[in-house]
Amino acid sequence: GRAGPLLQSPAMPAAVVFDQVAKTFAGARGAVRALDGVRFDVEAGEFFGLLGPNGAGKTTLISILAGLSRATRGRVTVMGHDVVTDYAAARRSLGIVPQELVFDPFFSVREALRIQSGYFGVRQDKRANDAWIDELLAHLGLSDKADANMRQLSGGMKRRVLVAQALVHKPPVIVLDEPTAGVDVELRQTLWGFIANLNKQGHTVLLTTH
Repeated sequence: GRAGPLLQSPAMPAAVVFDQVAKTFAGARGAVRALDGVRFDVEAGEFFGLLGPNGAGKTTLISILAGLSRATRGRVTVMGHDVVTDYAAARRSLGIVPQELVFDPFFSVREALRIQSGYFGVRQDKRANDAWIDELLAHLGLSDKADANMRQLSGGMKRRVLVAQALVHKPPVIVLDEPTAGVDVELRQTLWGFIANLNKQGHTVLLTTH
């Protein structure tokens, strides 16, 4: 489903392109076809919903988009960058909020965000980078947790940090994989409001949900 502004001109590539993507896994009873010729584009500036029941292959598709898994057949691009042959540029263009709570227990929230920005080669001066981190923390209700160790946070707060980590390098494409799974009502409302505002600013959003 599609909603939101279309900010694409005819000369611009689609923000995300899935071109005849297939993925086959080896199973106990033979090959399992998780994806079979998936073909669609997400245009720049769209808020795109990828809908399907559990087991439909949504997370497999996102894993291929993120470069964590390789398609058996087909091609995927992000902002014109092939996720296989131009992985670094494609991955820099993506901010992905995963389903799982994955975190490093040795750092504070602020340290985790600074490290994450470094992974993506953010070369802004430290003051500008910290200002954006402060803005993320404020928007996601994390300001009072900035110096808390990650392992001290509740599940809901850890999920907020995952959102901040996905956005810390200011990616043009934001991917939310089942973002409301196990999320409290307050976080859900905060998350929707913040993501909707980023979409209005021109960020492309791809959301998966059942």
